[in-house]
Amino acid sequence: MMRTLVVWGAGRVGRGFTADLFHEPQWRTVFVDLDARLIRLLNERRAYTIFKAQSGGISRTRIEGGFSALHTSEAAALEALFEENGLLVDVAVPRESLEQVADMVAPLIAHRARVNPAPMDFMMNVNTALPNAAFAMLLEQRLTGEAYIYYKNNVGISTAAALCISPFATEAMLREDPLALLNNGYAEMAVGRQAFKGALPDAPRIRLSDDIQAEEIRRLYTLNMAHALCCYLGVKRGYRTVLEAVGDPELRGVLRRALEEASWGLQAVYGFSAEAMAAWRGVILELLDNPYINDDLSRLGADTRRKLSASDRLCGPALACLEAGGQPRAIARALRAGFDYDGGDAGTRYVRSWVVTHGLPSAVREICRLTPCDKLYQMILDSD
Repeated sequence: MMRTLVVWGAGRVGRGFTADLFHEPQWRTVFVDLDARLIRLLNERRAYTIFKAQSGGISRTRIEGGFSALHTSEAAALEALFEENGLLVDVAVPRESLEQVADMVAPLIAHRARVNPAPMDFMMNVNTALPNAAFAMLLEQRLTGEAYIYYKNNVGISTAAALCISPFATEAMLREDPLALLNNGYAEMAVGRQAFKGALPDAPRIRLSDDIQAEEIRRLYTLNMAHALCCYLGVKRGYRTVLEAVGDPELRGVLRRALEEASWGLQAVYGFSAEAMAAWRGVILELLDNPYINDDLSRLGADTRRKLSASDRLCGPALACLEAGGQPRAIARALRAGFDYDGGDAGTRYVRSWVVTHGLPSAVREICRLTPCDKLYQMILDSD
C-alpha cells in the first residue's frame, strides 16, 4: 500500500532532507506551506535539485515526481488529505512557528476524528529540545471532546534526530534551479519507535530508535552547541563563517574542550559510553570541517533569547556537565559571548536590550533562568 508523507514546512529541512529520505516508490509526498509562490513553483516544475556537499565534493540529487504541494489555505484539500489511512506528518518548521502550525493542524485532527479515526503519526523536525512535548501540549490546548479522545488514543508524536546541516543555497545554485537546496547529505534520520500509533515508517534511510530523546539531546548539545559557540566566539574575532572560526587554532581548542564538557554530561545523564562520545565528537568536527558547507555564522547565532535559554544548546550541556561533576568553562565562555552578540533578529535584540538596560547579571537571570546560587551563573559572569 502506498502511504502519504505530509511535509508541513517545505523549507530547507522538510523539502531538502525529509522528502529526500522518503523519495521511495511506496511513498508519495505532499508539501504544505504558507509560501504561495513556493507552492506554485513546486506544482509547476514537479522537480527540484538538492546539492549535497560532503567532504569529497558536491553532488546533485534530483527529486522528480512523487510529490505535490498545497497552500495552507486549501482547507478542503487538506481535510481530504487528513482522511487517508497510514498518514505520516513531518513538521519541519522553526520553534517559533509551532503555535501557528498547531492552530492549523488541530481542526484537521478533529476532522479526521469524525471521518476516519484511524491512527496517524507526526514526526517533529524542529531544532529545539523536546519539540514533541511542546507540540503535544499545543494540540491538547486546542482539542476538545471526541477530537481530544481520538488524539490521546490514536495520534503519535515522535521526535526526529539527524545531523543534517542545511545552509542557504548559493546564488549559482539558485540560478541553475530556483528551487535548489543545499545540505550536507546526511545519510539517515532517527525517529522514536515507541511514540508511533500507526504503522512504523518503512524507508531505507529511516532508523527506528528506542531512545530518541537521548539522540535528540545529543545532537542539540553537540552539533548545535558547536554552531552557537563558533558564532558567539567567532564573531568577536571578526569571522563570518564556520570554516573561518574552526580554522582558528585557539577557538578550535575551546570548541574541543566544550565538546568534551558536553560529553561528560551526556555520558552521566543520558547513558552514552565514553567510547561512543569520543567517536561522536570526531563526527561533529568532521562535519564542521566540511569545506563545501561554509555556513554563515549569523544564521547559526540568531535568536539568542532561545539559544541562551536554560534547556537549549549551551545551558543544557553546561548544566549536564555540572551534574556529572565537571566544570563547563568552555561552554560558559560561549554563553558569556552570546550576551554580547548583536544580531538583527527580534530575539537577539531582546537579549541585548536587557543587557544594556539591566546589566549582565540580570540578563543571565532572565534569559538563562539561573540565580546567584547556581554554579553556572557565576561561571558565566567570570568568563572573559
